[in-house]
Amino acid sequence: MHMNVAILTWEYPPRIIGEMAYYVQKLALQLSKENRVSVITFHDAPYSHEQVSKSLEVYRVPNPVKPHVTVVTWALSLAAEIQRIVADICYDSSSRPDVIDAHEWQFATAAAALKRAFGLPFVITLHSLESQRSSGPTSPLSACIQGLERLGVHESDKIITMSSWMKSEVERVHQIPSSKVRPIPESDSWLKETLQAYGQAIQHQ
Repeated sequence: MHMNVAILTWEYPPRIIGEMAYYVQKLALQLSKENRVSVITFHDAPYSHEQVSKSLEVYRVPNPVKPHVTVVTWALSLAAEIQRIVADICYDSSSRPDVIDAHEWQFATAAAALKRAFGLPFVITLHSLESQRSSGPTSPLSACIQGLERLGVHESDKIITMSSWMKSEVERVHQIPSSKVRPIPESDSWLKETLQAYGQAIQHQ
């Protein structure tokens, strides 16, 4: 099944914060061999659009609001710009996404809004949870991030995790039905399973 996939990610080469940047790049490149892929990502420079190949394009979006008190205000103001870019893609019938894959909580609000506005199936891929990352998981900032994370897992049509252990943590922390979460570790069947998860999200929608 050929798909148009929109990937939302806050890091993508050359912006590399951690392993997620490499993971998403690999995913986009592999998917684009038989599908059309639009990567929409943050870049601390003027807006740019790169046609990497016939089936892969990258939109690099700056945050229009500066400075920021917390990472939450940064994420929410950037999410508005991400929504605008994806909306423009949606109005082009040839590249309208069949599914959105949002990586981590930063773009959960954007993906949820686009789902409601355009009826787009929404997958959230979780590489970690705020309760694992934070040294102060009960702080107001961390609680706010966990709230956005919770919005993402509840609004999404499918959740992808990096391991079975992460699947169990998502179910425990956010009270999510086991059937909604699919662990997909990198393996020989990784790409096939990811496409299956996208297909399940589309069917759910």
